[in-house]
Amino acid sequence: MTLLEKLKPYLSNEPWRQRFWEAAVQKGLPTKKWDPFRYVSLKGLYEISFEKKAMESALSSAEGIISLPLHEAMSSYGSLLQKRWTEALEKEENPFALLNHALYQEGQFLYVPPGKVASLNWECLPGEGGFYAPKMEIFLGKGARLVLQKRMIGKGSYFYNQHVQITLDEGAHAILRSHREHEGYAMHTLRAHLKRDAKLESFTFSKGASSEREDIEMTLAGENSEVDLKGLSIVGSKDEVHQFINVRHIAPHCRSNQHYKTALYGRARSSFEGKIYVEKEAQKTEAYQLNNNLLLSPKGQAMSKPNLEIFADDVKASHGATCAQPKEEELFYLRTRGLSLEEAKGHLARGFCAELMDGEVVDQFLYQG
Repeated sequence: MTLLEKLKPYLSNEPWRQRFWEAAVQKGLPTKKWDPFRYVSLKGLYEISFEKKAMESALSSAEGIISLPLHEAMSSYGSLLQKRWTEALEKEENPFALLNHALYQEGQFLYVPPGKVASLNWECLPGEGGFYAPKMEIFLGKGARLVLQKRMIGKGSYFYNQHVQITLDEGAHAILRSHREHEGYAMHTLRAHLKRDAKLESFTFSKGASSEREDIEMTLAGENSEVDLKGLSIVGSKDEVHQFINVRHIAPHCRSNQHYKTALYGRARSSFEGKIYVEKEAQKTEAYQLNNNLLLSPKGQAMSKPNLEIFADDVKASHGATCAQPKEEELFYLRTRGLSLEEAKGHLARGFCAELMDGEVVDQFLYQG
């Protein structure tokens, strides 16, 4: 039985869900021949069996914002949602994102009114053997500000397929912070559309998973908009973490920054593919991209593919990637101070990670061996 056959019982008769399901089936599930999924281990996911289980999920509340289940939001905000979903049907290339639209179970609509400031916590705890598809549609009004802290921790074997889409009106500011400790198979999709003077900041910390992939697409559609994307992964054993990022500059005077770091132990694997796309009209763009990898085991693997596609002629842009092992002289120095080899590697990993995350927090997740 294929993965799609296993998932079909979760499909309802709602017209929008049916249309997304048909789009996903037509596109088909990724294989190793799909370039964006070349390094992602999918065999275990395709072989997994599911049970219908409810996920433990909690979203905090904040005064003055509108928070509704998606089926309720359709009656009052249907035009906003339908416009967004029509665009997704036309443009979405990731079949797992299409499957989330078709099969989502935890659907939430958030609207932060103009000028409002809100802070929310969202916790998702998937369990053994289940299929989980949380979905969040977020709209920020003019000058609004939202801090959303997401925490996802799961045990055992499962399929977690999350989708978050956010639209920022003029001058809006969103801060997204994610903490992930998966053991199963996890697909994370983030889509954002920024209007004039809007800003989005995102930071993700991950311990990897049996296979975890993050797919991000940012569209800077308004002049002077800005995105700052950062991520830190500490991956051990045979776990994997993969990032696929596309930042699209389509308006002038916009800025973007990407900085992702991964420390790998054991037989861990990672990949990073990031694209900066600058349209002809997006003059005065500033765009930067950097991926750093630290291999703390000779059996770890890190693949990196940063790239630029620029059609404007007045642009400041750069991209780069590094992949390194601990230097022998650094390890020797630390060992002469009484540290074991693994302790020395841990100190170097701590220093590698500290630029993006507090060292005391990183210590909780460093693998020893």
